[in-house]
Amino acid sequence: MTKTGRNEGMMILAFLAGFMACLFVVMIFNARTIAAARRRRKKDRQEHPEKKIQATKVIVFSVLVTYHLAFLVGVWVVIVKDVYQLSTLLAFVGSVAVLAVGFYCWKSKAENLLKIKQALPDTAASLSDFSNMSSQ
Repeated sequence: MTKTGRNEGMMILAFLAGFMACLFVVMIFNARTIAAARRRRKKDRQEHPEKKIQATKVIVFSVLVTYHLAFLVGVWVVIVKDVYQLSTLLAFVGSVAVLAVGFYCWKSKAENLLKIKQALPDTAASLSDFSNMSSQ
């Protein structure tokens, strides 16, 4: 490894250490506010259980955050290290986004059909009956 490579690695480690230290200091200074917000959310959840956080939204949000972080690393690799990896980066971008968003849309459609069936019990439709629906 060259001297510039070591310096670059040390700069990245120093940045990450500084970021983590900054995050720690911010959390220490805001500990009371964070605790009060948690208590408020807990009380609100007990008063309004219908407003609970849905697990699927948390999972999709986590996938998208992880995806964006990996995308930033991929962009860094393409720009700084190897421009010829652009096709790999573009395949990564398209596949993950399409799968995550497509799954969430399918799940939302299924939940909405269940809500429609609950509101209109005389409807004899199933999920497969609506598979050719469009957004017109």
